[in-house]
Amino acid sequence: MNNRLARKVYIYFVIIIALTLVTVGVTGYWRSSNELENQYEGLLTQIVDNVLHETDLYLKNYERATVSILTSPVVKEALDLPRNTTTGFYTSEIAMKGVFQPVLINNPEISMTYIIGYNGFQATDFNIHIVSFNYKAFQEYVEQMKEDDEINGKLTIQDSGFLDGHLTLVRKLADRTSSKSFKGIMGFELKIGELNTLWKGIKLGQSGYFFIVNDRGKILYHPDSSRIGKQLDGMHFNSVEANKDQIFELPGEPGRVFFSRKSDYSGWTLVASMSVAEQRKPISDLRQTTLIVGIVTLILASFLAYRFGQSIVRPVRLLENGMRQTAKGQWTKVPLTGSRDEMDQLITSYNTMVSRLEELVERVYETELRNQENLMKRQLAEFQSLQLQINPHFLYNTLEIIICYAVIQKSSEIKDIVRSLSYMLRYSIRTDLEEITVVNELKHILYFMSIMKYRNQREFEIDVRIPADYFLDSMVRLTLQPLVENVFKHAFPDGIEDTHTIIIDAWKDEADFYVTVEDNGCGMDAESLLQLSTRLMNSREESLLDTQPTFEGSIGLLNVHNRIQMVFGQQYGLSVQSERGVGTKVTIRMPSSSANKVISV
Repeated sequence: MNNRLARKVYIYFVIIIALTLVTVGVTGYWRSSNELENQYEGLLTQIVDNVLHETDLYLKNYERATVSILTSPVVKEALDLPRNTTTGFYTSEIAMKGVFQPVLINNPEISMTYIIGYNGFQATDFNIHIVSFNYKAFQEYVEQMKEDDEINGKLTIQDSGFLDGHLTLVRKLADRTSSKSFKGIMGFELKIGELNTLWKGIKLGQSGYFFIVNDRGKILYHPDSSRIGKQLDGMHFNSVEANKDQIFELPGEPGRVFFSRKSDYSGWTLVASMSVAEQRKPISDLRQTTLIVGIVTLILASFLAYRFGQSIVRPVRLLENGMRQTAKGQWTKVPLTGSRDEMDQLITSYNTMVSRLEELVERVYETELRNQENLMKRQLAEFQSLQLQINPHFLYNTLEIIICYAVIQKSSEIKDIVRSLSYMLRYSIRTDLEEITVVNELKHILYFMSIMKYRNQREFEIDVRIPADYFLDSMVRLTLQPLVENVFKHAFPDGIEDTHTIIIDAWKDEADFYVTVEDNGCGMDAESLLQLSTRLMNSREESLLDTQPTFEGSIGLLNVHNRIQMVFGQQYGLSVQSERGVGTKVTIRMPSSSANKVISV
């Protein structure tokens, strides 16, 4: 091993130096025989063409990305809907998410995509989380685009997007029967930073650079970031416009040549510049210096490579042997080489690490054995404490109903209420380790609704849309019923009406399982929603210290949220979406049953 490693270091070192010297010397000598004026002029032209071509290809790629959206039956159906068809708009907007998502996934540079129909339909989707979305400003932005005659059925590029730091790629959607009759607008918000990354990778020698301006003289890109977004000097802009596709000079820029070309696709003009002195610099001194330095460097490198290889092989071998023994469980220390250099320091650090690891492993092992049982008991007690915090008011109200029915009349209603209550109590206080599934939770809700029928003096059906394939997936006990009860308490404060609905749905992605409880009740204002979301984020820290919610109804949600996190981890739990006068949607996020099995406690 000693000889092999030293030989490899020596040979690789010599090959790299020799190959570098030969390549640089031969290439430099060959390039010096050509006419530098023509070469740099051709180089400027080629680089400008390549940059424009790559930029146009980059932008055209998003024009191709719109084909799948334009040809989607969902888009055509949405744009053909009569004006103010609320139900159709809602259904089409949900279906539109499936149209947008493939484009957003395949094009992560797109931050936002939207379709605005002249019939009042609107659908948007985001590739990033936008903390503050100015809906009014967005509507004004869209109205401006509707009035812009330059925007037609082809993809139009606007260098000032609705979102800061973005371009807007927009096109009007034509009617099926007429290419001039437009029914809506489709747009992308594209991160301009992606184009900046593409442009920054283009180099024009030591002092060369290029910049890009639009047809109004606004600078879209410049190596000096402070000039981006500003207007190009009037004289310079006139010179650029008057000298397209040829070499020229700019006023106030002595000793430099410029070349500009305008893109027919984007309408942008790219201007490249190089130093005249750099073009004409003789290379004879470079060739001579390269030869002398190359020979000296090769000799010196060969000697250093040999010494370097010998100096590292022996300590490395000692460390290798020590690590091999440590990997087998034998805490072996490596003897010092006596050189007192970094290798000896490395060996000393390794020996210290081995000693500390040996001590720490022993301590951790002993401590883990002592604390494991106590930790499990503590978690079990905390879990059971949270589970027992379920609000008992419902049970009290149910008992009052039973008493009223018993006094007034003898009927089968008492039997139904008591039987449903019995099943619910039995389900709630179970402490065995039996697995709880989605169908168990739905059955629990069934008995709950049986009691609510008598409590509200009317029938009310919950719309369960969970696919049958998910019925045997695992859940935490008592998660759905508190959410449904919360809807009756707070979403319908003035009583149940025929228009009220509660929808329970579920879906999966690659790793997680989601269950939602959605209503069309009174909803929450932004401030209350923010308070609730904050409490859900901090519920783990405050759950054992504060059991009184800041506003009525949050303790049931916090209880369910904490129990889910205790079973699955901090990344899971509840999230709430709500809008005043529209309704509330609570989403339960859990790992998929294929990855984890829940054991109820």
